[in-house]
Amino acid sequence: MIVRTVTTKAALTSFIAVCFGWVCTNGMVVSDGTFQRISIKHSGFNPDSVIEASFEVLNAVPDIMNKVQLFQDRILTDAEQLALATGAAAYRWEDLDKAPVSPSLLLNPRRYGDGAKDLFITLNCVQENIIRGGQRDRSRRRPDGSRMPKSRAIKGIDEDMKLNKALWEMAEVLRNGGAQ
Repeated sequence: MIVRTVTTKAALTSFIAVCFGWVCTNGMVVSDGTFQRISIKHSGFNPDSVIEASFEVLNAVPDIMNKVQLFQDRILTDAEQLALATGAAAYRWEDLDKAPVSPSLLLNPRRYGDGAKDLFITLNCVQENIIRGGQRDRSRRRPDGSRMPKSRAIKGIDEDMKLNKALWEMAEVLRNGGAQ
């Protein structure tokens, strides 16, 4: 668990809880429903507010780690894994027919050990494939017959944060049995 600080145009620093996998540092971000963003104004800066925000983050870590454990304990069926990947693809590209890759391709692990069927591994696999991009679905073609381009990486912090939070919320729904 690490905390990512983000400085915005409005001269605020936000503390955001970020989960890092054991092997990979793909930067999974916890949704606002699990951990509320803490913002500190730069104007009239008070060092005590940073210390207070740090303690709020530290107090939230056990709850977040419990949530991760619940995700690890939840074994997904193939249909549930595909539902998560489809939801992620629909969120990222809106129109699945125009998406550069099919949702099933988002389930392909990038490293050894990411082939488990638990919710946490599946979530991280889908998240990393969408964020990093670079995948090509050779079976998909444009209407004119030309190949679809490779999926593009997400480079903007705002889009990265929105997607990560949405993925975490989708995982919460699956954990609670919402996609059966």
